[in-house]
Amino acid sequence: MGIIGKKEFIEETFIESLKVFTIESNISVDKYELLIVFKEIPIKIRIYIAEKLENLIYNFEKIQKLDVILITLNLYEPASLKAITKGLLKEFNEIFSFQGLSILVGMDNETLFNRSRSKNFKISRYQLEKITKDLKLIYCFEIINKNSDVNEIYNTILDDFKIRFQYSSPELFEAARDYGKKLVS
Repeated sequence: MGIIGKKEFIEETFIESLKVFTIESNISVDKYELLIVFKEIPIKIRIYIAEKLENLIYNFEKIQKLDVILITLNLYEPASLKAITKGLLKEFNEIFSFQGLSILVGMDNETLFNRSRSKNFKISRYQLEKITKDLKLIYCFEIINKNSDVNEIYNTILDDFKIRFQYSSPELFEAARDYGKKLVS
């Protein structure tokens, strides 16, 4: 999984939320490896954080494969929209041969991190959805409540993985489920 955005916000919002479900972890400067159990299925998640999409592209040799790209935007920084272009996404898709889940996430950083209200224009939900369609991304979320909204994003991602896994390899899926039950008991 590649997550684009400011590292401190990503760590506090996305990484901390996953740590609750983590059985095993290996954290280094450039990636997080977490073993979680989701609905009885053990899943090893590798998360790469980058401030910009270009950083993921330039680190292809290190990353090799991504199944999910999550692009975050601060809803009070309209200028951040300029950093994500169709051309850049096309380059990313070509380099990674990407056919996974692509998600745009608008974050209300003022509410999430108890900051004073910005006088900047706020990107609306309608604009967020329009940007998602224009960039041909699959999902669009807005995070206002850290716990419930982030859990909704992870449930969407992990449910998609679980369904793909179940239908692509039913025997291995059942073996994984049995192992997952052992891990949580």
